[in-house]
Amino acid sequence: MRRLAILLVAAFWAAPAAAHSGAHAPDLSGPPAVGPMRPYRTPRRLQWRLSNGLEVVLVEDRRYPMVSARLAVRSGSAAFGPESAGLADALAELLTDGTGRKNSKQISDAAAEYGGTIAASAGPDSIVLETYALAEHAGKMLGLLSEVARTASFPKDEVALRKANMLEELNVSRAESDFLAGVAFYKKIYGEHPYGITAPTEQSIERIQKKGLEDGYRRLFSPANAVLVLVGSLGLEQAKAELEKKFGSWKGTGQANPAPEVVGGGGTRRVYLVGRPGSSQASIFIGNLSIGETHPQYFDLLLANQVLGGSFSSRLVQDVRETKGYTYRIGTRLESRRASALWRLRTPVRNEVVGDALDLIFRHIERIRKEEVAPAELDKAKNFLIGSFARSMETQAGLADAILRLKLLGLPEDYYDTFVEKVQAVSPAGALKAARAFIRDDEFTVVVVGDASALGGVLTKFSSAPVTVVDQDGN
Repeated sequence: MRRLAILLVAAFWAAPAAAHSGAHAPDLSGPPAVGPMRPYRTPRRLQWRLSNGLEVVLVEDRRYPMVSARLAVRSGSAAFGPESAGLADALAELLTDGTGRKNSKQISDAAAEYGGTIAASAGPDSIVLETYALAEHAGKMLGLLSEVARTASFPKDEVALRKANMLEELNVSRAESDFLAGVAFYKKIYGEHPYGITAPTEQSIERIQKKGLEDGYRRLFSPANAVLVLVGSLGLEQAKAELEKKFGSWKGTGQANPAPEVVGGGGTRRVYLVGRPGSSQASIFIGNLSIGETHPQYFDLLLANQVLGGSFSSRLVQDVRETKGYTYRIGTRLESRRASALWRLRTPVRNEVVGDALDLIFRHIERIRKEEVAPAELDKAKNFLIGSFARSMETQAGLADAILRLKLLGLPEDYYDTFVEKVQAVSPAGALKAARAFIRDDEFTVVVVGDASALGGVLTKFSSAPVTVVDQDGN
């Protein structure tokens, strides 16, 4: 024991000497270095179509005794005109409120019986039913999913309740400046295109009726216009047998109603003001039409965006929020739809600093467009993106959502398998080139919601045309 103690003491005192003699002692002056992320490969996907045209994707995952499902039709709110704003959302909400055999409570109870839930939501390009269950009840889950998708009945009393709730939700939302800014922003950036309608009005809600919902349902829902994603503890033979039994006789006649191509871009920077008298803060949306995942420069732009405002450690957050204290939330993102994509910035700021905040935001945008990102800063952004991506694919639900997104957007089959390599391949020069090309500050759409008496004069310097005042519906 005495000899061991002597050896330990000798080793302790020898360590500093080794560090100064050129030996490879560990560097404890900062966080440990992060090694390169290993390439990610999605689990094996099995894909086929039923005889009626329903596309199916199965990922067998035996880690947990669960099965997650996503059933989507490739048409959403963009399939309806502005006079029907809110119809797709109402249709989605009402899918689980009644079928030919069950009322809303019976549907909810049936889902609870197999250890899960069932719900639906609408987006611009799709309506999605999602559910999960204990693996031992996968057959029951698929049976309920089929019943809801194939025989939704839209009971009159449920329709009336949904309309009343939509009116209340609209009134509550309009009390939020961010909501108003979003409504005006998308209307101005997309113009007359269906993507420009993101919220209903009182008039469009009033027009929602049982017959219109049934007509919309028949237009969109059919096996040939749908895709079903299954992830979980379910084998191929069992899946094929259950799906043939539950979905094989589905004969819907609905057709795809894809959004038309978005024609736009160019022009000049324009600022729109939504007056909100007495508001103590202003909500700001800034953006332009941009590129989506299938564009060759998408990953270069993704990294430029990440450095600029894509995470808590981004430049905008660190300066506008942390250093200057102008806001408690600011961020940028790339948004993809089937027929378009855009780059967008969003932040709420105090009225008295709107001008200073916009000045600072535009300086950061100018910098990302004019200077190459330092390699260390770019590596930090890459590590964040790759880590976030890997975490999103760890759960059954996350994997199901990712595969469904791949199908709905028409992305390459190897998109996720090459994600890590493509992020790591981005260079400072590539990020700069993409930022210059696709974050176009000279043609931004800028929407500000706040007290017009305090903001009108401040905004003039940021617009290439007179500031336009619009109402709560973006008109």
